[in-house]
Amino acid sequence: MLTAVAETSRPDCPSFRDVLAGNARSWPDRPYVISIDQEGRALSYGQLWKLSNRVAHHLASAGIGAGDRVLLLAENSIENMAVFVSVLRHGATLATVHVEMNGAHLAEIVRAIAPKLVLYQDGLGLEALRDQAPPGDWRPLGEWRAEAAGCTGFFADIATLPEDDLPSVAGPDDAGVIFYTSGTVARPKGVIQTHATAWCNYDATADYLGLQPGDRVLDCRSYSWLSAQHMSLGAPLVAGATCVMAKHFSRSRYAAWLKEHDVDIGFVVPTMVNILLEDAPPGLSAATLPRLRFLTCSSAPLLEEQWRRFEDRFGIVLAQSCGSSEAGNTAAHRGADRKIGTIGPPQKYQVIRILDADGNDLPQGRTGEILVTGGKQQAFGYLMPDGTIDRTPAEGHRTGDLGFIDSDGHLHITGRVKELIIRGGVNIAPLEVDAVLAGHDAVAEAGTIGVPHPIYGEEVVSYVALKPGRSADAAELIAHCAGRLPPFKTPKAIYFLDVLPKNARAKLDRTALSARHAAPAPESAPPLSRPGTGSRA
Repeated sequence: MLTAVAETSRPDCPSFRDVLAGNARSWPDRPYVISIDQEGRALSYGQLWKLSNRVAHHLASAGIGAGDRVLLLAENSIENMAVFVSVLRHGATLATVHVEMNGAHLAEIVRAIAPKLVLYQDGLGLEALRDQAPPGDWRPLGEWRAEAAGCTGFFADIATLPEDDLPSVAGPDDAGVIFYTSGTVARPKGVIQTHATAWCNYDATADYLGLQPGDRVLDCRSYSWLSAQHMSLGAPLVAGATCVMAKHFSRSRYAAWLKEHDVDIGFVVPTMVNILLEDAPPGLSAATLPRLRFLTCSSAPLLEEQWRRFEDRFGIVLAQSCGSSEAGNTAAHRGADRKIGTIGPPQKYQVIRILDADGNDLPQGRTGEILVTGGKQQAFGYLMPDGTIDRTPAEGHRTGDLGFIDSDGHLHITGRVKELIIRGGVNIAPLEVDAVLAGHDAVAEAGTIGVPHPIYGEEVVSYVALKPGRSADAAELIAHCAGRLPPFKTPKAIYFLDVLPKNARAKLDRTALSARHAAPAPESAPPLSRPGTGSRA
């Protein structure tokens, strides 16, 4: 049996109360968070400790204890992060939901969570939801200020409460965080982490990032996302570092943010990488950003061609990581130690196995489904729509990703099990074909799918978006693939779109491509391109 193994023993996990108290003693004036969109306002570790104690006094007086749920509905802000961390410090369960992504399911999500307290941001259109929800304590989040007189909403409510310490009410195995998947294809899933699971994820992330006290990270992804929670909310907290936060990515301001805030590590997704490659802002280079150690890319596979182009153009090291809601952080590079084209070795506390279709372990270099075990980062279970909890499998999480482990112990991801194309009994990973197409100078992005075929069962076709001002026809791109892929993997047709469909998290939506291919074309529409043509679909 071949596995890739990191350090798997779980340490004695400190409570989040202990983490915050230690940070306040060691670095009372160091910012925990700096909010770009809030005029650069900051919340220091000393201020966070006092604020978290006031939150703990409020929750205790409201009878909210271990396992009781506080629902937070808000965009990125100092207030969002302060409440998130303060609820963990008290020992209750913090539930967070991305309002826009999960809008169609918000009512049922609130019923399933059954929160004792809901803190919501004004301006997100949640009034109707509040009126329809089961009885509960709904309060506007408001704004925190260092001076009590400047606080509003919930922060005004607790401004005069004591700042003295209270013990945490939770044990390591009590529920700590509930977060929801995007639900763009099906009903979103509520995933539950214990306090210990959350801490192990934060600690493992700080470990692979090499975070040191005083480091600064930059993130502009939603803190309703698990990845952002681990990388820039939790990891800086356990390391004594600082999170520089924005609500949204800005191409034109990104380099300036990195420089103005002395950022050591930035977090991106492949879409951001592609945007920066297409239209780079001034000042994005290793020479002008001497403090920046690296950017780390996650949430979707980064194609090798884009990876190399980015590093060659800007001189900035680009690392990669991956994880899942159920298994937590899985594998990652350690900055400059990255191996281009791979995800990296297992993260701390994780074991990675590669399985065949029958669940048997595969040897090094063989592609199969990725199974993540170890248990230290694995979610406790799912919160079901009826409020019950469905435990995650004890044997680990089958990710649905296809991949293999190379001779250096690095994980490669080659596609998805459900996206796998089976042509004449031979398995083809769409991501491999995408990567070859993306290597053509004219191609901005590519998406490959399997379509029904009367003889082979499925045939390989690809959709392509070209770079602005560039041209290529289907015959040229097929010839490009034929020189780099075996015949059975080479697309038999290529269709052109201005932009490929993405889901709410900016990942390529192959389901939408398959649906588009299966839909009958309007009578007035031009025919889709075939080999040797370049018409647009």
